[in-house]
Amino acid sequence: MKTQIKFQKRLALITLIVAAVVFVFALCFFSGNLSDVMSYRLSLYRKVYFAEIDGVTQSARTADYLTGINDWILSAQSIIGLLITLSIIYFVVIALIYVTSTQSRRNYYITNYVMTGIIVAYSVALALVGIISMIILMSNFMSLTFVYDDIGYQVIKTACALPDVSNSPLMFILGIVAYLLVLIIALLWVYNLIWKNKLMKGEKELLSKSCVQEVA
Repeated sequence: MKTQIKFQKRLALITLIVAAVVFVFALCFFSGNLSDVMSYRLSLYRKVYFAEIDGVTQSARTADYLTGINDWILSAQSIIGLLITLSIIYFVVIALIYVTSTQSRRNYYITNYVMTGIIVAYSVALALVGIISMIILMSNFMSLTFVYDDIGYQVIKTACALPDVSNSPLMFILGIVAYLLVLIIALLWVYNLIWKNKLMKGEKELLSKSCVQEVA
């Protein structure tokens, strides 16, 4: 039983660490090559939409460049905002684990079973939302085009000093890995509960046999 209790204590700590990882990831999502996307959009807004550049003013082509990128950024911001909120709630759920002493009890009671069910259900939900979100955002991002082989765009790119944006999927892959860790956490809590029940049942059987022998 001591080994199992050590395991569940460490599991609670690891859960807290993983929660911190997904929270920091969401906060830092628009970094690296994705920060270049933000700079790219800002340059187009400032220098194309509000100024005449070598005779090119708010052309349909320029509007198309900006619309697709802008739509993706707005969608990504909305999704990341949701993931940040869900990560904060995850911290609250983990706090309840410590409040109910689910990480340290030798024997589980109803509150501990309920708390285990909550952490498992929420971890699975967060993992699925995160993984699906990363896949959708990555798919849409990879379809964006930041370099065009036409004279009009080259004029705009040079005049606006637009950054070269990489279509690297690294940030999305890191996100998928982070949310897979959350899914693994859910599975470990299920394993912990099975292990705990097995040991509790074994202790009850030993106590029962001991009582029978004393009576005899």
